[in-house]
Order: sequence, then structure tokens, then C-alpha cells
Amino acid sequence: MSGAQQYEVIVSDKFAEDLRRLAADARADPSRVFLRQQVIAQMKQLAEGATDGRHALGYESGKGDLRDCVTAYLQSDPQAKADYRLVFREMPAVAPGELPRRELLAVKPRRGAGNIYEHTCARLNRNLHDRQPGLNAFGDRMPSLKQNQAQRQAELDANRAIAHAFPGQVPLATSRPLAASQFGNRRANSPPPQGQGLDR
Repeated sequence: MSGAQQYEVIVSDKFAEDLRRLAADARADPSRVFLRQQVIAQMKQLAEGATDGRHALGYESGKGDLRDCVTAYLQSDPQAKADYRLVFREMPAVAPGELPRRELLAVKPRRGAGNIYEHTCARLNRNLHDRQPGLNAFGDRMPSLKQNQAQRQAELDANRAIAHAFPGQVPLATSRPLAASQFGNRRANSPPPQGQGLDR
């Protein structure tokens, strides 16, 4: 996509663990290679601005408050519906003139015990039943909201603008930028800025 906004992709230690687990699964079972390839392709598209994810997330008791997060859909089987999700957050640039950031939080199955939403809330230190007052800037999205592509994109654009201007939107302490040329390897010499998290 020419002219698309580029992003710096940052990942937490837990997301890096997800990637290592996917790689191990792919080595042990060739049928798992497709999922790993999809994750790597999605990461590149997020960095290149070729995708903004599928849709913004909201708050739902039992699934947590993820109003500052976006989900992307992934298939473990090319012949089946998307059964995995990759969740990320938009972040402002570290300094003027630098790229805005996308923090990858988790890649897990959509449903079942230990699903993507449980993992994401745990990684963000959020209770599954509580609202996060600091996320009120993102409004209240109904999780069951049905939207067409244009409506989803408009919501993603609005939430990204909020996230890029929101002083509480800072990465996890364990998040690090990926090396520009190789997804899966973190740049060791570039720690994220330290700051206060969202009001809880």
C-alpha cells in the first residue's frame, strides 16, 4: 500500500513467548505452519500500515475492558473460519518525527479456557469484570455491535486518533521494538520510555 502510514511494532515478553510457542508448534506439526505464517504476515502488514486490524474492542464484564485495543483475525486452518485473534494497541510516537507505535499484546485462540481476551487482560493487569476509568476517552463500544467495513474502519480511525493523543497510552514495561528487518527479534538497545500507565 503506497503512501500508507508506517508504524514501529513493539512486542512484550509475553507476545514473544506466543511467537516462540507458535514456532515450536509449527516445527512439531506441519499443519500449524499456516497459522505461524499468518501471524508473521499480519505483523508485517501492521508495521507497513497495510492493515489497521479487523475491529476495535470494547468492555464486557467477564471479558474485560479492552476499549484501547484492536483485534485482527487469523485462521489456524485455511479451509475454516478465523479461530485465532491477535490483539494490539495503538501508541503515539516516542518523539516528534518518529513513527507511531503498535504494541502487540497476544495471539491466542478466540474461544475456550485461556482465550485471547483473558490473556490480554492479564497481560495488561486488568480485572475481567472491571472498567478502566482511564479508558473513558475511547467511549463505549458495544461488543455485539454489527458493523460493515466502512463503519469498522471509521471506528478504528477514531480510536487511533484518540490513542495517539492520549497521555495514558504507554507500552508495558516489558515491551521492546522489533528489529526493522526481522520480525520475532527484539531490538535490545532500545528500551521503551517509562511512564505512568492508565488510571486503574
